[in-house]
This record gives sequence, C-alpha cells and structure tokens, in this order.
Amino acid sequence: MEKLRKAVNEIAYCKDLTKLSPLHRTLVPVLSFASALYSVALSLRCSLYQSGLIHRNRLAVPLISVGNLTWGGNGKTPMVEFLAFWLADSGISPLILSRGYAGGDETKMLQRHLLGRPVRIGVGANRAATASSFFEKYGYVDPSTVSERLWVGAKGPSHFGSEEI
Repeated sequence: MEKLRKAVNEIAYCKDLTKLSPLHRTLVPVLSFASALYSVALSLRCSLYQSGLIHRNRLAVPLISVGNLTWGGNGKTPMVEFLAFWLADSGISPLILSRGYAGGDETKMLQRHLLGRPVRIGVGANRAATASSFFEKYGYVDPSTVSERLWVGAKGPSHFGSEEI
C-alpha cells in the first residue's frame, strides 16, 4: 500500500507527466477517472446539503476542525495534540472528536500523550452525537465565555498537486 501511495504522490506532484516512468504513466488515466468520479460525488454531496436533504449538525460550542481531503501523513494528529496541549495550558478543556479510523491507534496515542491533562477524547462515526453525549456526561461550556479563533495550517505550496489529476 505504501508503494501505491508513493506512486500516486509522485504522479500528483509531477509538473511534466512525460517524465514519469511507463508504469506511473499507465496509472494517470485510472487516477483521472477516479478523480472525476470523486468530483461528481463531492458535487452531489454539496447539492444534497444545500437542498436540505442531508442535515448538517452544528455544535453549540466553538469548533476547530483539523483535517482535509488528503490521506495520512500530513500531520493532522500531531496538530490535534499540539492544539490540545495549548488549549489545556490556556485553561480550556478541549474535547477531541474522532471517527476512530485505523482501529483507534491515533486516539490511543493521543490518550497516552495527553494523560493528566483536562482533555476528553470522543470516538464515534457520528461526531455530533458523540459530542452531545460528552456534554451530557461532563457538562457544557457556554461558548460566549470563550473567545473563538480560527487558525488554518497547511502543508506545502500546493494542496492539490498537479492540475492534470
């Protein structure tokens, strides 16, 4: 799987596709087709949200979302850990919500690293429901008492790689 990930990255960030190996060039049409399907799926999803057919859950507290539409290795978990330390040191008890992919390895690591800090970690596919259950169990903080700040971290000069794919 790691070889495939490297190959896709090489293709995505290649400025001149003619310089790719023959094997990598054979993957370009497959990846282009997959990219087109993904684009259609995202457009459909966006339309369903805009039309109200899919309900968007909003939490009653300030939210920092760490993530994007890329796979692992972009530093999302270390960023979550950094933010949790920073918030805890600032007197704010954050709740980390995770879907729990990969057997929960990342959440277990976060639990070990954040041990002794006022940080809660909720795992579940429905993060809004997970947050609600934590609010019921541990209490609710009025968001007007906490100043909200938005910070976006990005890796590298381009988020999407080659315009060809």
